[in-house]
Amino acid sequence: MTQCLLTVHAHPDDEASRGGATVAHYTAQGVRAVLVTCTDGGAGEVLNPAVTDDFTPERFVAVRSAELDASARNLGYSAVHRLGYRDSGMDGTAGGAEAFVRAPLDEAATRLARVIADERPDVVIGYGTNHTRDPHPDHIRANEVLTRRVDLLDHTPAVYHIAFSRRRHRALHQACVDSGVPSPYEGGLSAPPGAFDDEWITTLVDVTKGDAVERRLDALRSHVTQVPPASGWFALSPQQLRDAFPYEEYTRVGAAPREAVVHDLFTAPA
Repeated sequence: MTQCLLTVHAHPDDEASRGGATVAHYTAQGVRAVLVTCTDGGAGEVLNPAVTDDFTPERFVAVRSAELDASARNLGYSAVHRLGYRDSGMDGTAGGAEAFVRAPLDEAATRLARVIADERPDVVIGYGTNHTRDPHPDHIRANEVLTRRVDLLDHTPAVYHIAFSRRRHRALHQACVDSGVPSPYEGGLSAPPGAFDDEWITTLVDVTKGDAVERRLDALRSHVTQVPPASGWFALSPQQLRDAFPYEEYTRVGAAPREAVVHDLFTAPA
């Protein structure tokens, strides 16, 4: 039976910037990947100065939806599900009555549970509870909805939270310094210890095999309105990224912190 991996993300482009190489890694091995995107991304702004279109709100949502589909194809997703909520914005005031943060928790969890029940994934990936570096209200809500849905299923997949260690942050910053390119990671070095997830990481997925890193970068480029070609995401080449830090990091929900990490999302910690 084909293994299935399902990811839960808040907005279009999150699927590329958070764990995108992991999905590319597993789909190259024949794993079926399913993407759930909670909001339409409509509260965002055009961040690429090369895009000069004067979008209506409806057109902007449509463009971001098309970018999401293109990104999902690059990563190898077999299906994309949209929960149908409006983007709440960075301060949580956008989206009106249909904003994700205003949706009743059980209603949103039920929508997600229906998708998970239909797809029956072996592994589910979502966001954790540490939002020190990432306080977007939709990301916080995505964690709450994913956590609540556990009670609504008749099967229990392995659930992982995307993690980011200070070790990884430092390694990528140093690679930028060594290469003489501006480091998008420099500001994060002064973040407080609790901003990173080092002590909770249970699983490291090696994304150096094949073209997983290239496909993640291509997925990011699919989000033309959001990612300028000169973005810090592209400061390092794929090989430099692999050499600097060869893993994407996760915390398995319910697993105790451990010194010996696991290297496969489909393998339970001993």
